[in-house]
Amino acid sequence: MTLAVDPVVLCDSLSDTVASPARIRDAALGGQDNYAADRDALRELDEVAPGFPDLLRVVRAWHVRVVRHLASRGFGQFLDLAAGLPAAEDNTHQTAQRQNPDAKVVYTGTDNLVLSYERALLDDNDTVHVVHADGLDPHALLAHETVRATLDPAQPVAVLMTTGVQDEPDDERLAAALSGYRALLPPGSALALSCWAPPGEARLLSGAIERTWASRCHRKIRCRTENAVGRLFSGFDLLDPGLVRLTDWWPDGPLLRTPPPAHQFALGGVGIKS
Repeated sequence: MTLAVDPVVLCDSLSDTVASPARIRDAALGGQDNYAADRDALRELDEVAPGFPDLLRVVRAWHVRVVRHLASRGFGQFLDLAAGLPAAEDNTHQTAQRQNPDAKVVYTGTDNLVLSYERALLDDNDTVHVVHADGLDPHALLAHETVRATLDPAQPVAVLMTTGVQDEPDDERLAAALSGYRALLPPGSALALSCWAPPGEARLLSGAIERTWASRCHRKIRCRTENAVGRLFSGFDLLDPGLVRLTDWWPDGPLLRTPPPAHQFALGGVGIKS
C-alpha cells in the first residue's frame, strides 16, 4: 500500500541510513513503504536469526486471528497500541468490522510516519481514529479526548499489544503500564500481547537479535523468557490455548500444519480481566 503523506510531518522518520521498526515490518510483509536501510536490516536479522522475516509474518497473522476471534466474541472496542504501517488488507478495523460492523478502533503510536499513513487510510471512517500517544502511558491515553469520545469506558475494551512488547526494554515501565490498563479498564476487557522469546535451545539468538536491532534501528529491544512473558498477564485470565507459540494460538482451529521455523521465536496470548 502506498499513500500520499506530508513529507514535512514525516521528516523524523525518513532516514535512509537508520532502519525503522515499522518499515522493517513492512518490508517483511512485502509492502512498498520501506527503504534500503530497512531491507538491509531485515537481511542481517535473517542472517543472525534464520527465519526472522517469517517471525514478523507470523506475528501479523496472529494479530489478525486475535482481532477476528475477539470481534466474534462480541468485542466492539479495540485500542491498538503501536499498530505499525497499514497493510493492504486485514488491518485491525477491517478485520474487526467484518465480524462486527459497529466496532470502534483507536490506533495509537508516536511514529509520525505510521500515524500519517493511518490517517490517510482512515479518512472516511468515523468509527476509527488515530491518536499520537504513548501506549505505555494508559492514564494519559485513556484520558485523551479522541479516545474518550470514541470508546465507552463502561464497556469492555480489547487492548492490542500484538506487535510485541519487546519494543519496551524496561521491565518496570512495562509492568506499570499493564497494571494501569488492568486498573482502568472495566471487567471483561481483554489484553492481547506477544513478545519475541526464543525457546531454551535458541536463547542465544536473543542477544544476536537485540544487538542487530540496536545497531540498525538505534533503539533497544528486549527478548524475554516464557516466565517473564507469563507474568505480564497478572490479573488477566488467559483464554485457551493459553500462552503459546504464535502458530499454536488457534482457539477456533485448525492448527497450522507446517509452521515456518521462526514460529518458535515468539509467544502470545489473550487475557480477560475478571
